[in-house]
Amino acid sequence: MAIFSLNHSTVGRTTHAPRTASANARYITREEACTQVLGSRMPTERDELYAWLVGQEDKDRKNARVIDKVMVALPRELTHAQNAELVTEFAEGLTKGRASWVAGIHDGIGDADNPHAHIILRDRDFETGKRVMELSEKGSTERIRIAWEERVNTALVRAGFEVRVDRRTLEAQGLKREAEIHVGQAARQLTERGERPDSTPREVGRIVDGGLKPIVIDYPSIDGGKTRHEANDEIKERNRYRALGSEQPELDWTDRAGLVAQERAANEWVRKAQEQQASTSMRDRQIGGAPNRWRREMSDDASKLRAEMDREQKSGPELER
Repeated sequence: MAIFSLNHSTVGRTTHAPRTASANARYITREEACTQVLGSRMPTERDELYAWLVGQEDKDRKNARVIDKVMVALPRELTHAQNAELVTEFAEGLTKGRASWVAGIHDGIGDADNPHAHIILRDRDFETGKRVMELSEKGSTERIRIAWEERVNTALVRAGFEVRVDRRTLEAQGLKREAEIHVGQAARQLTERGERPDSTPREVGRIVDGGLKPIVIDYPSIDGGKTRHEANDEIKERNRYRALGSEQPELDWTDRAGLVAQERAANEWVRKAQEQQASTSMRDRQIGGAPNRWRREMSDDASKLRAEMDREQKSGPELER
């Protein structure tokens, strides 16, 4: 059944490490997850896209917002082609046919029950360089949510489906059930391997009152010691009992925020990619002096080891006596 899910975040020069925008593009277009790359006024060929974003970032002022990121759940009722058309119409409408955008559709085998799209927006007119979408203004995220809701429902009508999505909370819709937690591909893969993901607090950027604010998400408190699968199964069970007009008291009724696991996975992927790049760059810069340093360190270690062996040999007879 089609669901409404949309996450909007940003990447800025002062809020993120250099090349974060390009790293995000690498994540959303990676071949093992992305089934199709769409875009307009921005390269869709992977290497060209990465280089283009780096060039755009270098041109920006020091405190500029480099890109906006939007992640949306795609209706499972629609075919791949229909969802690709939906994403294109949404992005073109949002950018008014003037700003640049690129999107990666993830609806392959690993995302069969979780089709979604990652969209990167560059709020600059491709000819004049002026802002088009006004995404830094107050209420921009809600405008994006309204636009996606309208586009999805139009696509569902066009395809002959009666189901609709609603951006409002379940409470606002008058529905007495809990929102299920989005279980992303990374969480599913860990569960399939019998592993449990680490849960640590993480600082992210969120748009609050039209401005980007750093927010610390306390994942240990949210997770409550449970994996996303376990928490989601409990929510489904509670909703089932609600529908029957009864409750199951032994279930844990702790409220949990429905945070988007894919966003966390994307940020973690980008962070590791940046660390690897930084490590490679450091090694390349230091390689000239590295051999001598390694020899000195090995020599020092060998000297310490010989001294330790001498002390042991000298203390041996005393211990025997």
